[in-house]
Amino acid sequence: MISARIFSPLRTWMVAFGLALAVIGGHGAAEAQSTAELFSRANTQQMLMRMEVALARVQARRGIIPKAAADEIERTASIDFVLPQRVAEEQRRVGHPLVALINVWAKVTQGDAGEYIHYGATTQDIYDSVQLAQCREAARLFIADLRRVEEGLLNLAQEHRATPMIGRTVGRHALPLTFGAKVGSWLSENRRSIERLKGWIERSNTAMLSGAVGSYAALGPDAFAVEAEVAKELGAGTPFTADWKGARDMHAEYGELLAIAARSLGRMGQEVFLLLGDDFNELEEPTENVGSSTMPHKVNPSYSRTVVQMARVVPAQAQILLDWMMTIYERDQISNADTLGDISIAMERSTKAAARMVAVLKVHPENMARNIDRTRGLIMAEEAMFILGEKIGKHTAHEEVRLAARAAWEKGTSLIEEINARPQLAGVAKDMKLEERLDPKKYIGLSAEATDRTIAFIKRARETDASALKPERG
Repeated sequence: MISARIFSPLRTWMVAFGLALAVIGGHGAAEAQSTAELFSRANTQQMLMRMEVALARVQARRGIIPKAAADEIERTASIDFVLPQRVAEEQRRVGHPLVALINVWAKVTQGDAGEYIHYGATTQDIYDSVQLAQCREAARLFIADLRRVEEGLLNLAQEHRATPMIGRTVGRHALPLTFGAKVGSWLSENRRSIERLKGWIERSNTAMLSGAVGSYAALGPDAFAVEAEVAKELGAGTPFTADWKGARDMHAEYGELLAIAARSLGRMGQEVFLLLGDDFNELEEPTENVGSSTMPHKVNPSYSRTVVQMARVVPAQAQILLDWMMTIYERDQISNADTLGDISIAMERSTKAAARMVAVLKVHPENMARNIDRTRGLIMAEEAMFILGEKIGKHTAHEEVRLAARAAWEKGTSLIEEINARPQLAGVAKDMKLEERLDPKKYIGLSAEATDRTIAFIKRARETDASALKPERG
């Protein structure tokens, strides 16, 4: 039985990326260099043919179809023989993507081999298995890019482990920390995105040949074994015990994990975008791009802006995949499989822009130091409270320092000036060397040590990535 499905046709995004059809021969997994290539019509067709070859191989070994037919199917399983444009023309005639592929393919085979293509299989099994394989390969591309982001962040963290800057909470100056510690937060979140994708690759590593409604009727009593052998031929893991054509949780999880990863990069990109601003000028994103058609002085950010843009696009597309889970009965085909390609391409824009952003990012420690001093010591109110609290009690010191801070803010004076001006504090503060003890550049706690700890953790984690980056083989 063959069920209708149109998956991953070439659309306008191929033009936008300036890519032609990927011409990928052979019968193994396509080693696409981009998600646009991976989800292109040509590569999708090659992967469909690859699964049909795996099925034919297994069936020939089991005596279900002639070995000569399987050999001929394998020999012709290439877009060099089965031209994608011919398949597209046939699809316009018959209205079904896999029927079109089989029709064109059968015509280029010799003997009666064409009669055994797709023998006992259903379209949905083939397409669903290929979809997940494409998404797994896309996830590997993302992990590779996220590791490049990680590498750039590691360099920044190591170089600026002890570079003081102002920490901001609720959009306001809070306490000092180091830029390395800030980067450490980005590093950890980025690593969690990598680990989640690695887990999804493992969880989704399967293929399916369960038939139209999951009863395995067409493949006979040995269908379980045939399915398992085909999965092994494809380099996939053990098939699930239950049919999953009507379940779209793996597709939805893929989308949601990309949404989380895109938003994580977006958090970093947004902060970089803000710290690039002329008012802060703590970071710089070098570019040769023209910033404005009317304002010659403008140097607008490019990479951070793209990261923020994709942090909005990817989650919106993930919602489509989440909605896809509401299938009816065994399957209803009320889906938009094109979204798998769309969200993957958008995610790749995010990861590549983020990797480039951190690679070229320049840090301006002198401006970070200047911004620390913008509030004239108000950010040291916490430490002042603890120092004075040794003499007058913590709660009393809190109220007195709060009033001194308010006065300093209103009058444009320094915190130390206002502490010395308060009757309850002047005598106590006199011999406490506040000028030295309230130096904000020294009040960074264990920021540098925490950065070192994060760097060590990330380096250990990177050693576990090799298996996730290894492409599948059939």
